[in-house]
Amino acid sequence: MNIGVSYHARLKEERHKKKWTQKETAGKIGISRSYYSDIENGRTLPSSKILFNINNVLPIFLPINVADGLHESNDAKEVN
Repeated sequence: MNIGVSYHARLKEERHKKKWTQKETAGKIGISRSYYSDIENGRTLPSSKILFNINNVLPIFLPINVADGLHESNDAKEVN
């Protein structure tokens, strides 16, 4: 499975579902439209920081509430 192809295709699909332009989406993420376009079209892979920011805007890896629950579970394990 090619993760890059799957990722950028999902990114575009989710953006279209929200009826956002690339410019709107990039603004929400905090990057330029041209950089977002490069990511969405598979020309570049984002850094982990940008990937996290993208997932906050378009949660295609883990929905935010699921990720928060995982974080809380890990915190509870560390206490025990």
